[in-house]
Amino acid sequence: MASEDALKVSSLRGKVALMTGASSGIGAGTSVLFAKLGALLALNGRDVQNLQKVAKQCTECGAAEPLLVPGDLTDEDTVRKTVEQTIAHFGRLDVLVNSAGILAMGSIETTDMAQYDKVMNVNVR
Repeated sequence: MASEDALKVSSLRGKVALMTGASSGIGAGTSVLFAKLGALLALNGRDVQNLQKVAKQCTECGAAEPLLVPGDLTDEDTVRKTVEQTIAHFGRLDVLVNSAGILAMGSIETTDMAQYDKVMNVNVR
């Protein structure tokens, strides 16, 4: 199936999607793909400038202007506020894509529990 045909079949037109980790990497790429598929987007990430760049890429695909909800997801209040802002803006939330992730460099001998907890809090929790 050609990629254009796949986009028609997989339409997310009108669905509200919250994308975490949207300021770079997989999250940014997924955000642009969802924009092409017609989703209404709320973009979360820690880097506001990069979120703005991703939002611009999304609108260049013909998508509506995404809602930017920057913040660090290791903070429970930020998680709650991110969801609340998305629902307040769009009236609902249909899709959540958790692509926020970090990496701690080091060996098992040099990685302390604080580093481990931070990685697990972002990548899993």
